[in-house]
Amino acid sequence: MFSPLIKTIYISRNPHKTGILIGRIINDGRLVLWDPQKALNPHILIIGPSGSGKTESLITILKRAHSIYGSTVIFIDIRGDIVKRLRERNIDFHLIDIPREPLGALKPYHTSPWIRLYQVFDSIIESYEINDLRLQGIIFEILRDTYEYSYSPEWSDVLSRLNISSHDGLSGIIERIIREINQLDKYSEKHYEIIQGSVNVISLRSLTKEREELLRFSINMIFQDVMNMMSRNNPDSSVNTFLGLDEAWILLSRRGSRRIINLLRLARGYGLSIAMATQSFRDFGDLWDLVVENTGLLIIMNNPNRGFWEESLNFLKIGWRTLEDLITIMKRGDAIIRILPDPRAIPVSIERIE
Repeated sequence: MFSPLIKTIYISRNPHKTGILIGRIINDGRLVLWDPQKALNPHILIIGPSGSGKTESLITILKRAHSIYGSTVIFIDIRGDIVKRLRERNIDFHLIDIPREPLGALKPYHTSPWIRLYQVFDSIIESYEINDLRLQGIIFEILRDTYEYSYSPEWSDVLSRLNISSHDGLSGIIERIIREINQLDKYSEKHYEIIQGSVNVISLRSLTKEREELLRFSINMIFQDVMNMMSRNNPDSSVNTFLGLDEAWILLSRRGSRRIINLLRLARGYGLSIAMATQSFRDFGDLWDLVVENTGLLIIMNNPNRGFWEESLNFLKIGWRTLEDLITIMKRGDAIIRILPDPRAIPVSIERIE
């Protein structure tokens, strides 16, 4: 009975004719494709509660991107779900298990030592939410002295520079942070390696029992690594790398939303598509609307929460009565999607990898 309604919603649309298969229109069967190469914005945001199918959707879309374009895919796996599901589907992937394989944050990965200095400093300040300017200054001074001493330093070098300085009681705070980060390189002082043209999974599962700051630092440095790699290896800025982050809320400190917005804007120029999955719009803090506006493909998984859908109406050109009618026929794995620049909603059954 809802088929005429759905066809009316979709009438006169001009969806992408090529690209990644997202799914089929509910009760209609027509395919919905999305081409990141032709998209106004190549980023993906999947919103949905636990059990709605958002992780499956994230894996499916990025795996298809790899198959179609030969793209490099990098999953950041926080809970171990990505590894488990890829293995269940016999999908080949390159596993980078931090800290069994070193994060190598101090190593100038695809960049110069001086740029790396600023990247490490910025990630420490952001991840540990260090607002004290004096403490920030001391951390920068120690890192600067370390890089002047060595082109490719180790955390023991940073501790050595700290120990020969006097900072009126602040040394203890800095030493705790450095020793904690050093856990990420406890097996080796090298740097993990992303295999380009392959599906890579950077597993941070071993860090979930550690402090959340350490997990955020790892993710921040991985973002830096990918941007470095893209800036050096993708001169024409075509979209050829996809970075997938499940449970994106982990990255968010009090300043995290603005950081993500800046990252989304910067990544477009380097040919990097960032795909994030999280449970709620509000996971992105006060600037959540800007995060959504910087997303080209928005996928809102089926959700029984009325307040959730009321927030969604800010980004979907669809009336509440029509949305209520759609919700009554949507199942697990169904979603309402938006493909910029057209804000009109498309009700879709997500096509998953069997």
